[in-house]
Amino acid sequence: MTEGRYSCHLQADVAWRGVALLILKPEVLVMKVKYFGKLLIIGVIFASLIAGAGCSSKPQSKPVPKAPSPPGELKQLQTSLDELYNILKPESPGKAEGGQKKEQQSQEKEGDQQGDKKGKKAEETKKQAPTGIDWSKLQAQAEKIHDQWNSFEPKVVQAGARPENITGMEKELDTLAIKIAARDRSGVRLAANSAAGYLPDFMELYAELYAKKVQPDLYRMRVMTRDVLLRVDDGDWAAAEQDMLKMKTTWSKLLVQLEDTSKTETDKTHLSLLDLEGALGKRDQVLVLIKGNILEKNLDGMIKSQEMKM
Repeated sequence: MTEGRYSCHLQADVAWRGVALLILKPEVLVMKVKYFGKLLIIGVIFASLIAGAGCSSKPQSKPVPKAPSPPGELKQLQTSLDELYNILKPESPGKAEGGQKKEQQSQEKEGDQQGDKKGKKAEETKKQAPTGIDWSKLQAQAEKIHDQWNSFEPKVVQAGARPENITGMEKELDTLAIKIAARDRSGVRLAANSAAGYLPDFMELYAELYAKKVQPDLYRMRVMTRDVLLRVDDGDWAAAEQDMLKMKTTWSKLLVQLEDTSKTETDKTHLSLLDLEGALGKRDQVLVLIKGNILEKNLDGMIKSQEMKM
């Protein structure tokens, strides 16, 4: 108890001595004010530096993650299906075909009955498997495509592919193998092109990349153009006309998406689409093949020019 009182008295005495010192010696007060003022200024500067460092570090936030790139199997599948289609695609009319057509027209003038016989004979010949096709090569190509799909499928499933697209792709690839075994030229190329028609759906899973570079609808246009040529080559004009209706709808939507594309390219492709439609209206098989090849060539040019940006 005595020690506590002594401590309090000692503290009070020190405090009074300090006050007395400031009163008797004002220069001491001035020195202390200057000292604390300097400390205050240094503190303000230090706080500003910290705040500035914090502000400058804000823009250097976490980097935006890159959009996932399409798996390499997607391009491999596309290339393999294109290779198979090109082996069996409708051939461009040559001089020999032109001569045969003129000869057939002159012979048909001799009588309607003879013309009907020639037409039936030509249709029967078309249904037969043409010579010169290396079916073992096509079989090996189909096996490669199935292997590529086996590697690609789990990746698109993980990316959120719709089940109907997975099922549809597998169905067309199974049909492809069956038609090759049956040596059905028409069935093989239709199945290969139909399988390629599912690839744009898988491209849309990586829309952040494709939407800015290559529109999946460009690939759809190419698939539908090929289908028109295949249907006409098989004599199925009704199916070809249905394809043309779908193409016009897809192209109208695509024109809005291709604002950054050269107007010369889009105009050229648009006119070639109209030319193909006109050839279909005339039911001229040779003209359809010519105009369809031109449209496909223009679409390929647009695809390649946009793929270079990727």
